Amino acid sequence: MRMALLRCVLPACVTVLALMAGAVRAHAVPDAVPGATALSHTQSVYVSHCGGCHGIEGISGPTFVPMLRNTVGSFACTEEGRSYLVRVPGVSMSLIRDDQTLADVMNFVLITLGGASTPPSFRPYTAAEVHTWRAHPLSGPDFMSLRAHVLERSLAACAHTPGKG
Repeated sequence: MRMALLRCVLPACVTVLALMAGAVRAHAVPDAVPGATALSHTQSVYVSHCGGCHGIEGISGPTFVPMLRNTVGSFACTEEGRSYLVRVPGVSMSLIRDDQTLADVMNFVLITLGGASTPPSFRPYTAAEVHTWRAHPLSGPDFMSLRAHVLERSLAACAHTPGKG
């Protein structure tokens, strides 16, 4: 008796669930920003490895974690600044072990999140650069002072770059 009832009820439950799932899809609200819920592989890697501290849009909270949105591109005005960004421990020692994937994430950060702060002459990172620089992560007791000096030199170079400053 139970088996007969189960054979009748189970298909009916499956049918109802399938109809409900279709109704949910039919009533889904479109993205307020087209494509906002569709991330590329590189964006997904950024969100899962960097977005927790730097924010999914490159806007970090009021902490010691630097904001990336419309600011990080200034480092790209010098070779020292470019290498600094890859040598930062959170980047060089990140769980993103594939050099090309990390280069893609760095390019996303500089081009997309860096916005107007990234110079027009920005040269995208390569896997070879990432491989070389990440082998020498930054360390030292005065990390914030080093950052300030690298940024100061990069900003000075940006001011002399045509189309910037």
